[in-house]
Amino acid sequence: MKYLDKLTLVAAVSLCAMVPAAAQDADVALAPPGCDYGMPHANAPEELSQFDFLIGDYTITGHAWLGTGWSPPRPGAPPSRWNGRYILGGMAIEDDWYQVDPGIDPETPRGINVRMWDTKAGEWDMMWVHTATNQVQDLRAKMIDGKLTMWQEYPQRPNFRAYFERLGPDSWHRVTLAKDENGEWVKQIRLLATRIPCPE
Repeated sequence: MKYLDKLTLVAAVSLCAMVPAAAQDADVALAPPGCDYGMPHANAPEELSQFDFLIGDYTITGHAWLGTGWSPPRPGAPPSRWNGRYILGGMAIEDDWYQVDPGIDPETPRGINVRMWDTKAGEWDMMWVHTATNQVQDLRAKMIDGKLTMWQEYPQRPNFRAYFERLGPDSWHRVTLAKDENGEWVKQIRLLATRIPCPE
């Protein structure tokens, strides 16, 4: 843990945050899926499909890297929520994050991200803002060694990287990396997403 930067450490702790016992004991349903996700524009860059796994509503569980595998979710910890949709007439993707599913905790910290493909730069431009910091962060992403890899431009965060992988039609994960004492990127935190189906 000593090699995690402050922001990564805060994220790791927040993943394991527990809602009050009263909320855990109450029979509270998850917030229903939005199910109105839009469509990609006919002339959208083909790279828009790299992030199309975000489209939909997902429950999220957090897992720590143990050296040989991922930890199970913390017992009793409520799921987070990550929802995505097409915006700007289908030319971009917007996704929002809730630290705890808002059906369980309506006042939970939350954030929103806008993702647009920059054809000239050949990478994703992303802007993220969260209620915990109220600061816009400039993020970038592109395919590196076969993985959709993200880093932060502003504020500078040199010890942070994360990659996304599809695990199937209804599941994906984001793996946060940090540098160890040898300057090598090592796994730290996994956010595992499972789709919430829309009613038929």
